[in-house]
Order: sequence, then C-alpha cells, then structure tokens
Amino acid sequence: MDKQEFQHRLIESTKKLIDFTSKLVKNSISNNVEYLIEPSSRLTSDHLNDDDLKRLRKINAVEGKYQYSEQVVNLLYDSGLVPLWIDMEVYKSSKKRTIVRLLCSRRFRNDSDLNYKVSKFPPFSIKVALPPWAKKDVKFNINWRHNKIKRYWQKLTRKWRYKRLIKSKYSNRNFN
Repeated sequence: MDKQEFQHRLIESTKKLIDFTSKLVKNSISNNVEYLIEPSSRLTSDHLNDDDLKRLRKINAVEGKYQYSEQVVNLLYDSGLVPLWIDMEVYKSSKKRTIVRLLCSRRFRNDSDLNYKVSKFPPFSIKVALPPWAKKDVKFNINWRHNKIKRYWQKLTRKWRYKRLIKSKYSNRNFN
C-alpha cells in the first residue's frame, strides 16, 4: 500500500463513520474532521521491535494533540507499513468541528497482513461508543463522555435504582 492509498482509506472510512454515527446520535456532526491518535498502550513491550518502538515514541509525542488527515498519514504510514488495526470513533463533535479518535495497534504490518474481512478499508474499523444509559432505537448525545455532571447523575440514579430493587426483593420475600 502506498501513502495515497492509506490516505484514501482514512478519508473514506471517516466518511462512513460520520454517516453511520449521524444515524445514531441527535447531534449534528461536522465534516470538518481532526483526529486524536492513541496507541493501544503508551508503554513499551518486549514484543515490539526497534522500529515499532521508534514509531511508538513518535505517536506518544503527539499525545492529546489534534491532527489533520495529512499529519495522521505521515505519522501512521512508514514505508508501506501501517498499524495492524485502527479503531475509529467520533470522540467529540460540534457544528464546526468533529474529533475522530483513532485507537491503533502498536505493531505495523504490510497491506497483505491486514484483515479485509473486518473492514472494507483496512486497517480502519468503525466503532460507536454508546453511553451506559443508552436505549435501543433512542438517539443520544455523542458528547456524553465530556458531560461529567450528567455522567455522575446517571451513575447515582443507577445505584439508587439498584438499591431500591434489591430492597424490594428482600422485603417482598415470604418467610415461612
């Protein structure tokens, strides 16, 4: 795979991600996309070779920084090698900008080693992170992770409901 093909796959899978996510959320998702790159782990391991460790250091250097598609390609493409897998999801969105999170493997491989059964544009696979309170066929806010007050409130109400449920089970028991 050459650099242009990798960039084409990134752009096409991003379009599919935005289309798919738009059907599930109530937010409007912008086509102005930036990427947040995260390796599966930022720590070094024995199974990584020297080249993989060099690439991991480059990826760790841009931790928390948003990248454009050209920067992503320059960072994740290395002489025909790309991450073995890249999970992409809409991390944050507004009317002006969408942040797509790329969770990627630390191991880089040739195009022939990528799994074509999982995705039409390997190594990219599309994911949507659902909030814990999501209900089937009900649209949700894609920025749910960034609303800490709502997350805390949902956690408390789940805990209260669970306690009430347990209490009602024990109080409704018939002891003979």
